[in-house]
Amino acid sequence: MLLELHHIRRGLFVPIARPLPPRPFKRSPFARQWSSSPKVSGTESAAARCVPRACLAMAAAVATKRRLAVHHGQKLSEEYTCRIPKTDAEILHFFLCFLEDQRLPDVPVFINGGYVRDLLLGKEPDDLDLTLCLRGCPEEVTVAALLDEMRGYVESRPEFGLSEFKNATILSNESKDKQLDTFKAHFTNKDGVKTEVDVMPTIGEEKYSDDNRIPIRDQRGLPEEDALRRDLTIGALLLRVQRAPGERGESNGLEFEVFDFYGGVDDLCKGVLRSPCPVNKSVAEVAEVVLRTPEEQEIAKHLKIQELPPDEAVQVLWWSKVLIDDPLRICRALRFAAKFKFELHKAFWLAVPFALEPLRTKVAGSRKFTEYQKIGGYGFKACFDFFHLAFNKTFGPEGSLRLASALLGGQDGKGQARMLSQVKSFNVDLYEELAAVIKPEASDASDGVELLGELMVAALAATDFEGRVQDPMTEFTTACDGMCVSNAMREAGLAPWKACAALVAEPPEANSLDSRVADACGVSPQSLVRHVQVWEAMKICTARTGPEYATPYRRRLALALAGLQRKDPDLQSCVEALSFLRPPVRGTVLNVVSQGTGRCLQEQSPPNAIRSFWILLVMELFEVSTRLLKFDAPVEAGESLQKLFDMHPKLQAAFSSSVWMADDGKNLKSEFLPAKRGPDSGPKDGKGKHALRRGPRNRGYLV
Repeated sequence: MLLELHHIRRGLFVPIARPLPPRPFKRSPFARQWSSSPKVSGTESAAARCVPRACLAMAAAVATKRRLAVHHGQKLSEEYTCRIPKTDAEILHFFLCFLEDQRLPDVPVFINGGYVRDLLLGKEPDDLDLTLCLRGCPEEVTVAALLDEMRGYVESRPEFGLSEFKNATILSNESKDKQLDTFKAHFTNKDGVKTEVDVMPTIGEEKYSDDNRIPIRDQRGLPEEDALRRDLTIGALLLRVQRAPGERGESNGLEFEVFDFYGGVDDLCKGVLRSPCPVNKSVAEVAEVVLRTPEEQEIAKHLKIQELPPDEAVQVLWWSKVLIDDPLRICRALRFAAKFKFELHKAFWLAVPFALEPLRTKVAGSRKFTEYQKIGGYGFKACFDFFHLAFNKTFGPEGSLRLASALLGGQDGKGQARMLSQVKSFNVDLYEELAAVIKPEASDASDGVELLGELMVAALAATDFEGRVQDPMTEFTTACDGMCVSNAMREAGLAPWKACAALVAEPPEANSLDSRVADACGVSPQSLVRHVQVWEAMKICTARTGPEYATPYRRRLALALAGLQRKDPDLQSCVEALSFLRPPVRGTVLNVVSQGTGRCLQEQSPPNAIRSFWILLVMELFEVSTRLLKFDAPVEAGESLQKLFDMHPKLQAAFSSSVWMADDGKNLKSEFLPAKRGPDSGPKDGKGKHALRRGPRNRGYLV
């Protein structure tokens, strides 16, 4: 079967004549050695006897300089192929032998996607994806039919070193209904190493409906058609895998031929992200396919696309089609820009306006969040740049558009769109200032989800929104709902906001217990109350679902946010005093504090809620007072507590039960009872629930 390779190109809009001239191939001395027959004798497969990988340093240097000695139609040299894992090489060899035994030796087998990209960038690839070109094969020859035959083939051919094979569909039910011939093959070799391989046919023309991301596909397409449907040129590279001929016609190795139809190698060298686009289509032909609605035609008119040079206009329009068909590709492009530190081609910003509304309506927020989690995994700089670009970059007609409102949000779990409001302006300096306080130290680890939550809060605090004014915390919650984010990300963002609200709230009046403890510590009652208020706020930042090291960064962000709302010269001194290092106060001190009544506090009659409330109040006062007194010894029942009281007798008198117990010796005095909350007491959040709760001294703080 002859494979037609027409209209292929080396770079953007540069057609290459066909057929390709044969290129001499010189075997490398490092090439893997295979048996001369598909049937391999001995206890070890031929692939397992390959020479250890070489030239890694040279390949890494080549990739770093991005001077790739790779061209369309050429065999890939050993400096790249030496990074193909041994298990992948075994599976590729197995696939070729299997097709030969199925009397399909001319069916081309291609490696595609990020696997090829990573090889050329000097990395060891993973996630092996294969496409089989079934053009010209009988209708009954499908990927599903071939994989069904493969199970028995594996069992009958132990010489390949594969002990188990399973295959499963990787598609949604809706995709199955459209008869997509795509499966995931699971291989296990004799050493127990498991490898997953996605297998699908080369896809030709794709057709999308206006309300669905899943295309209807021609599953007998050409390789260049399959590459054209990819979202980026660097992911549209293909490697055809063949058994290398020996001197007397025997096959004793693998060879890999590069298929670069759309300039992916050039874009890798330049560090540019660009979508493939057809070489044989005019501007009018592409416009007819892309500009299907009056709204899209109006956008094209405002962007003056028809005034661009023809090659640029085709690039913009085709990229628009790529993004409209699958708006998630906008998020993917941003992720790849963060991952590889590549630049987005200028055509991206002319194509995105066509897909902003589809990004809102056709993509589940959870899928967006999956992409953002990967950005978070690339570190602080990648996260910082992502939000900077999303909020600050303007594009579209008269620079009126920004990405943030379409990126941050989506359809929630109930299918309802919950999006960030439209951005009116963005204070870059303020964003940078807030981000600086949460930038991890070089010695600290970083958690991607934690970074996303904190930096999103920093960006929202630096943003003015259009229309109805919502506070940044409500905007954050709405976007998180739309993206179905994890609890860890919600906590990372909400904890600093809640702590900030507690810090800027007006301190309550000091009660009699506050006054006595303040006297023991040598400060005014209001100063003590402020210290307790700051202590409560800082406790809100304690990481519960997030990493433990995140707590101090959340506190820094809370303090920075509070500084934007309220200038308090005493705040920093409170923080410094409360930062005094000492062991936590143990709860056993409560047994001693309540001895004046002859019963333990836990055994007294107040309801559980009031008792818990009182315990929290006493424990907080102990934590704050010991820090103000710079008492660094442990505090618990027994000698350690008596030592504290001996050094500070006023503190012992302050915690006397006569200060806080009513005359009946059973209940708390009224001034220490928690305030009752009615239906109208305090602000509510977006779901109608109270946004404020009360601390031990009736101090309001957000929950």
